[in-house]
Amino acid sequence: MKHRLIAIITLTALSLAVYAADLLPDSVAYRAGKWFQYVPYAHSLYADEHPDYMRMDLGAVSYSPETNYGGSSAKYSAQMFAVFGARISVWNMDLQNRRFGLDVSQTASAHLWMDISEHTTSPVVNTDYRIAVPTFTFIHRLQGGEAVPFLKNYSIQFCPFKHESTHIGDEMVLQRNDKGYALRRVNVSYNYMELDVTLNEPEDRYTQNHTFRIGAMVLLAPREGWYWLDSRDGDVNNIASNSPVHTNRIGINERYGPSGMPFEAWLQYQYQSDCSTHGFQAIVSAEVRNRARYGYSLTETAHAAEPRVAQTDPRRFTYSVFVGARYNMPHYDGYFSRFAIGIRAYHGNCPYGMFRSVDNLSHIGFCVVYQ
Repeated sequence: MKHRLIAIITLTALSLAVYAADLLPDSVAYRAGKWFQYVPYAHSLYADEHPDYMRMDLGAVSYSPETNYGGSSAKYSAQMFAVFGARISVWNMDLQNRRFGLDVSQTASAHLWMDISEHTTSPVVNTDYRIAVPTFTFIHRLQGGEAVPFLKNYSIQFCPFKHESTHIGDEMVLQRNDKGYALRRVNVSYNYMELDVTLNEPEDRYTQNHTFRIGAMVLLAPREGWYWLDSRDGDVNNIASNSPVHTNRIGINERYGPSGMPFEAWLQYQYQSDCSTHGFQAIVSAEVRNRARYGYSLTETAHAAEPRVAQTDPRRFTYSVFVGARYNMPHYDGYFSRFAIGIRAYHGNCPYGMFRSVDNLSHIGFCVVYQ
């Protein structure tokens, strides 16, 4: 059923693309289409927790028993989060004197989390990887009689298939094994589709703009949940789930996470000021996201006598804010033409890997964005 749904939605997106091309004669539409040329819309906003650009955060992060490798008594430590992301426009086209635009892009990113203040080994806590099949974006620029006060444009973006996989750092795995934790490593790996709608895409980076975006991602295999565990990585009974323990094709016991509400939803806002004559402007960005907090404990050493039962993972709201300044390279509007510095703060359950079971994680610190 899920494969049919993906096929139907993908065919619908392609049909819309064909319809858009038919708005102009074939020869004109062909000439209007461009391969591998930068487009100024559909990019991640600065408060996005999982962006498609380069970002580095360095600041104070609240300790929790699950991530405190060195057993420090401090409440906060200096840690680093880095995102190595890219969004490449494969093909795009403007129609009817730029009234409409259509873009097909490819995105990928890797997230790195390091505890740089831990004096023994400065462990890599976690890494996340995301990759998507081509993402379709349609933009309608309001012109003439279509003009609406405050609204410049709106866009719809859809990706029929994205994949995320995450990996706990080697030092963390070894320590969890040495200390006899019931769960040494939880496999967070899943496929999903994503849809978002944006008002006022900031196509013109130099002028004041207010951008609003609402989006959602939905698991393509909801019965398998967000994560799973096999007996080589821990006691499958310690996963609180309504999914039974089963044996895979190579004879290993596995158990999927609970199949409750298989989606995430978010609301984002970003303000950019007018650009100064030297290329600087103020940026304020915020995100509120509703997501599952994974319902297992990473601090247990006792093994459950029988499989634990749960109906669903609890839901949590997370909050991310960026405040800073951006420099726009003059006479160039394309990839890697913007550089921003500021302060970014986050609060909510941990947004990374198997540590999404950790509640009330907070961090604030210096942030650099290269886009």
